[in-house]
Amino acid sequence: MYKKIDFHVHYLTDQYRRFLMDHFGPKPENFKTPDWDIQKQLDCMEENQIVYALLGISSPYFCCGDTEKTIEAVRENNKEISSLLKGYEKRMGYLAALPMPDIRRSLEEIEKSMEEGAKGFTVNTHSDGIYLGNPILDPIMEKWDSLGSIVHIHPTEPSDVPEDVCTDFPIPAMEFFFDTTRTFVNMCLTDVFVRYPNIRFIFSHAGAFVPFLSDRLDVFFKNFTVNKPDLEQALRHVYFDVAGYAEPKQLDVLLNAASEDHILYGSDFPHTAPATVRKNSEALENTGKMSEPLKEKIFLTNGEHLLSSL
Repeated sequence: MYKKIDFHVHYLTDQYRRFLMDHFGPKPENFKTPDWDIQKQLDCMEENQIVYALLGISSPYFCCGDTEKTIEAVRENNKEISSLLKGYEKRMGYLAALPMPDIRRSLEEIEKSMEEGAKGFTVNTHSDGIYLGNPILDPIMEKWDSLGSIVHIHPTEPSDVPEDVCTDFPIPAMEFFFDTTRTFVNMCLTDVFVRYPNIRFIFSHAGAFVPFLSDRLDVFFKNFTVNKPDLEQALRHVYFDVAGYAEPKQLDVLLNAASEDHILYGSDFPHTAPATVRKNSEALENTGKMSEPLKEKIFLTNGEHLLSSL
């Protein structure tokens, strides 16, 4: 078994649980909110030889249409996770949430959460329909860029989903992939990766559909856009985690598209059950598609290099 650093793993503070229940009920996005606590986290890490975990919230994000309630919930959440991880700093760090899309309060929260020990930030693909790449968010991008921040982009339910289609089907199954792909493309079209080169963006779930669509996107970028984004450069600039079910189908395509130095391990615990985390880890550990040195990179050393730059 390989030692691992986990870049896609979720915490659920009491504050976040209350927020989910108050605004989304027990099954937000048609997916039951899982149980989580520090001991369950440590047990998962022990079973999968995870030496360090960088935890962030999942989806839905702190967006409820009420700015003041969102700001208060985010502040309490960040204080709570900072307190919970006291004494576990060698094993776990956390990515703070932000009250996006409120610019001023998000900038304030960046400062506060960094002072409290946050290693970076987790954001959803959009906040109240404002997608990453929207110029409205440029002041936040500028701040992240000045800090060289780690920013994990977690998918969420798209801002507009057709009605009476795939009724009651869990949103994470495919809508998450659609929204990750949409967000990556939007960030390319608005030159985010060129304008803010110091931000270490991590995209979830092996890049969703982006690697699969890369040839098609490249043609459209070159022939049907004004700024002609460099897709290959973007793919090799950002980071991708392999949370979810990257093996056997997604891994080949990701390895062909991304920089092998920018692929990171992710468990997706606790939204992925412990037995499935182990099964997915074993699939990656045992695959013949990667050399032993490459497995070592993805499981451990890529993450060590990224964290050492903070």
